[in-house]
Amino acid sequence: MKMNGWKDFFQKTIQKLAFLKPGDDSSGDQEELQVEEKQLSSGSASVKDLPEGDLRQKLKNHRVFARKRRLLLLGAAVCAALGFYLYNSFYQFHDYIISNTYENTASSGTQYLELGKHILKYNSDGVSYVTAKNEQEWSITYSMQSPIADACGSTVAIAEQQGTQVYVVNEDGLVGNFETTLPILKVRVSRQGVVAVVLQEEDVTWVNMFRADGTAIVNDKTTVSESGYPIDVDISPDGERLMVSYLEMAEGTLKSNIVFYHFGTEGESAENHIVSSTEYSGTVVPIVTFCTDSRAIAVRDDGFTVFNGQNSPKAGTSIEFDEEIVSCFYDESYIGFLFDSEEDEYDYRMELYTQRGRRKAQGHLPGGFEEIKLENGQILVYSDSGLAVYTTSGRLKFSSPYEKEVEEFFYLSEFRRYLVITGDSFDRIRIV
Repeated sequence: MKMNGWKDFFQKTIQKLAFLKPGDDSSGDQEELQVEEKQLSSGSASVKDLPEGDLRQKLKNHRVFARKRRLLLLGAAVCAALGFYLYNSFYQFHDYIISNTYENTASSGTQYLELGKHILKYNSDGVSYVTAKNEQEWSITYSMQSPIADACGSTVAIAEQQGTQVYVVNEDGLVGNFETTLPILKVRVSRQGVVAVVLQEEDVTWVNMFRADGTAIVNDKTTVSESGYPIDVDISPDGERLMVSYLEMAEGTLKSNIVFYHFGTEGESAENHIVSSTEYSGTVVPIVTFCTDSRAIAVRDDGFTVFNGQNSPKAGTSIEFDEEIVSCFYDESYIGFLFDSEEDEYDYRMELYTQRGRRKAQGHLPGGFEEIKLENGQILVYSDSGLAVYTTSGRLKFSSPYEKEVEEFFYLSEFRRYLVITGDSFDRIRIV
């Protein structure tokens, strides 16, 4: 840059930065006055014809009007957003629109699971992963008489009940498969693909753990006379801990024992890897489940208990019910219970709890439905002829008969949009 050019540039820069001088903002006011003079003089003779006092008053009035207009627009936007939120949160929807429908040619008896953003379909002939448009991502064929499945995160284990086959899959396809030497009663899987199975051998029951390729991790032999019968089992998400509910008869009285096994380094010094156990006399514990690696829940026939601790879980919060539990449903955040309702207009009363044992909500449900589940922060209730959605605060959000026979109902976290699977279609619906 030439010297004369640099001098001109420097002087212009100083003039532009002059407004930064403390105690002198007259230039800014003058510019604002000039701008507003132009706005006020538009369509008129000239602001020069007005007395200076009148001009400043008009400029002041104009600024006040502009400020009020901005506040009114902002208030209107806030009111609109609040109104939309209240409408969506508290309005009960009773109708739907089928926005898209896609052909479903799956055979009778096909089961469906949500897996990530898509759907896992499995039956006696194989398993496939499809989008909400029923577009196939991958498929695996096998032959099983009675397939059962368990999911943890994005990993699913499919096993042949009373058979010996196990397949482990995730969103990308096959992780591994293997066969057991004894018939399978139950199967559970961890996030990493570690599989726990309950196997039956005449009067002996085995609780075994395998890696996805079939490598055995542990074999735990139990008999009714020694440990009791394992009625439920679950594996922690990291695949290191096993929770088993044993049931036995002791001196004419039923007794349940909740046993935690640790197969990581923390459990190496423990006898048979058992790090803790809790006994319940006269109580049946039909469901055990890990919420996280350090929290688990045992559902008793008269309530539930929260177990805390990663290395040696101990019983914590315990909730007892005076009424008989009709049904139990849960996900990674909540656990819900249904009881018979004392109100004539409803068949069931619902209570929802956090996984820490704090009651979150309660409400009432009519009868006539066949399935209830927690999914992505909503409670889905459905039968082959109707659908209903409840919030986790216990409020009815949507209910309606359905025009076709329903096989599955999913909420895939899309605003007021759901997926209904029937015998011949995948229907994307929007509630209205």
